[in-house]
Order: sequence, then structure tokens, then C-alpha cells
Amino acid sequence: MMNGISLSIITQPRGGGGGAPPIVPAMGALTDIPGLVVDFDGSDASTMVLAGTLVTEWANKGSYGGKATGSGTARPNFGTRTMGTLPTLDFSGTNHMDMSAEVMNLTAAAYSLFEVWDNDLNAIASILTLGKNSGGTVRTGVQVDVGGVANRVYQYSGATAIADGSAPESVGPTITQLRGTTSLAYNYINGITRGGANGPPTYGPMATWRIGGDPANTGSRWNGIISQIVGYNRVLTIDECALVLGFLAWKWGLQSYIAGEWALKDPRSNPRVLNIAAFGDSFTQLSYLTNPADHWTDLLAVRLGRRVYNGGIGGQTSTEVTDRSIADIDYTDRAHIFFCGTNGPGSGHTVLGDIQAAVAALPAGTKFLILPSFNSDTERAGSAGYINKMANNAAVAAAFPNNYLDIRSMLIALSLPGQPYQDSAAITNDVLSSQLRFDNGSSIDALHPNALCVSIYAGMIGDRIIADGW
Repeated sequence: MMNGISLSIITQPRGGGGGAPPIVPAMGALTDIPGLVVDFDGSDASTMVLAGTLVTEWANKGSYGGKATGSGTARPNFGTRTMGTLPTLDFSGTNHMDMSAEVMNLTAAAYSLFEVWDNDLNAIASILTLGKNSGGTVRTGVQVDVGGVANRVYQYSGATAIADGSAPESVGPTITQLRGTTSLAYNYINGITRGGANGPPTYGPMATWRIGGDPANTGSRWNGIISQIVGYNRVLTIDECALVLGFLAWKWGLQSYIAGEWALKDPRSNPRVLNIAAFGDSFTQLSYLTNPADHWTDLLAVRLGRRVYNGGIGGQTSTEVTDRSIADIDYTDRAHIFFCGTNGPGSGHTVLGDIQAAVAALPAGTKFLILPSFNSDTERAGSAGYINKMANNAAVAAAFPNNYLDIRSMLIALSLPGQPYQDSAAITNDVLSSQLRFDNGSSIDALHPNALCVSIYAGMIGDRIIADGW
């Protein structure tokens, strides 16, 4: 033992038991994701009233119920074409179907909408779906090849277009997704959303909703396949969006077109693993390490075969990190890692209180890990800054003994005699060795870890997660 540090600290208390990662069953149905209210399934003849191949009625399998209806020559055909191996609906440019009032609730608040289609019209503006309120203002919709520009895809959540002006994915079969949050609505094309392809939403009830055209006129009607329309009456998380995208892609044989977690494996037959969200400060962001592959979140993702979100922002206090975690709607179904406190709490807060608030806001049963505050070489053992940070760490460790990993002490212990980074000054001062701190080319940073150090603590975090059986 030296200066209170012993190699025994490398063996941390475990929470949650060991073993293999938890298995979440494969996605058996779209209803596995809560909130399915709209599901027009173009492969399910049992949901249709047919006159030969003409579709007179198409029932919604989602919880809102209702149906879409067509009449006369406006009716599309069923089964005359396929998407993948499945029969689907074919709209010829003169067809449309109007939805009944039951499905109009979708746009009243934030929602998520997926549409599976293929456009045959090519560089002529064509409306896939369009919904309007009683005054004729757009509430939702998808328009393709807008202004005669090939592959320009507009989605709507309210009257303002959410435009993706360069969407090469729409050359072939496509799954569009609108992910509407309170402040922004995002336009996804086959799992990709680009910078600028989002906009402020407007939510409110629809009075009319047409499949294959504009309910106010018969111009710009759809010429091509419409295979499925799926709507959830809430904002899906990023992982839920990926699951629905993957489910639809593999169902319709479009997996080669999509990007994301499920492009190479079918979520209907492959169990899900637990992805991770890391909220922290510069020790997580690591913006000064310009190669993302050097970041611990990326290293952890590769090692575990999981998605790891890097939610680090340099300079933030534990209060600011906690506030972001609580406000997050993208990663609420992931395991969480909190790495903050090095910059202290905000006014009126404590590091312990912030961590407690962040943990309390997690959904029941969420797995989480807490990492310590770090002291700099100007906050050596015995200094006021050191005493304060060690007190914060001790308080957090005592409050969460089964969820705390003291990588600070573990890293410093690597400077003990016989260890790979022997450094008597580091041991005496209880700080990271200069061998493990960032060299900016003119001096050694007093606080921040270098790529080597990051790789070491990425390994420590991975070891703990594996041991805890996440």
C-alpha cells in the first residue's frame, strides 16, 4: 500500500451479477413497441375488401382502428405487383384511398411514422400520403421528387416542409420515417437523417388523410407501390426506431437498402442486446482526441458489439450533465454510464445530489454505472480541491456501492512499483501519471487523459459491464 492506494482496488464491488449479456427477445411484431396506432399492411389481404384485384377498403390493424376506402377508377390494385416476395398495393397515378376519421388522431401530438414504398414516377412530383386539418393546412405527409428534382424527399409535420434534398436512397425501394419530437421533426430516408433534414413541428388533429395523393385535389397522385404505413402515437427512442426500420426492411426484402443496427441481421429472429448511453463531460467527449476510434465510447462499442452513445460535453458541471440526461428522449431504453463531477456541481447542487437525480429519472430496472470525478495535477493530495473531489467521490460511492467504478484510483495504482507506469510523484500526489496525460505538443495537460489512458479505462469499463452481466 502507498498513500492509501492498493492494487486491491482493481477488483471492484459488482452489482447485478456476472454472466452473459441479458437477452431481449427478437421482435415478433410491430406491437412489441408500445404505441402502435396505425398499421396499414399491404401484404395482408384479410384487411382488405377486394373487387377482383381492386382495393375498395383497407383496414387499419393499429389500435386507432378505422380504414381507408377507394371507389371506382381511383382504387389501387392488390397483388398485381410485389415488394420482395410479398404482394402489395399498386397505385397507377390515378388512384387514391381516403382514411376514416378514427386514424386522424395520429398528428395531435408528437408521433413517429414509417412508410414503405417504391416510386416509379421518376423526377415528377408525387404525393405518397397527405393529411390536412379542417382549414386545409398540412398536418402530415410525404412528397417525392419535389419540383421535378429526382430524389428530393419532403416530409411534413405541420405545414412546413422537412426537406431532404439529396436522398439517393429513394432511387430504389424506400422506408421513410418522420420522428416527431416536441421541438424538432426529423426526416429519415432508409435509416439516414442528414444535417438540415429536420424542422420545427406543428401538431394538431387532421380532418382528412389520403393515401396516394392530396385530399384537396387529384393532382400529383402516386404512381408506384405503397406497401405499409405504420404510426406510433409517441416519440420512439433511437433504438426503437432502428428496430421498426429493421422489422419493416426484412419483412419487405429491403434490408440491403437500409443503414443502421439491423441492416445485416433480422430483428425478427435475432435477439436484441443492451445498447449504452454515456453522459458526461470532457472525459467522455474527448474532443481533443481527433480520431473517434480513440474515444472510450467507440472502444467499448467495438468490444461489446453494442451501440454506445457519446453524450459528453467538455466543461459541463455535474448539474448540466444531469439535466441533459433527464431531458433526453433518445436513449431512455439504454443502459446508462454517468461520468461527471470533475467540473463540480452547478450552483445550489452537489455532485451526489446530481447523480441521485439522474439515477432517479431512469426508467425502472435500467442498468447504470457511475464513474468518479478526477483531480488535476494542481489538485494534489491535501489541497482543498483534492479534499472536495475525494469527498464527492466517497459520497457517490457510498450511495451507489454496487454501481460505482473507481477508475481514477485504478489508473493511479498503475503507477505503483512493479506496475507498467511507475511514477512515485503520481503516487505521492494521488494524481494521474504524466505518462497517462495528454501531451498537446508543448506541455503535458494537468488533467486530461491521453489516448493510452483512455484505452485503459475503456477496458476497465468493459470488464465491469461484462462482469455485471449487462
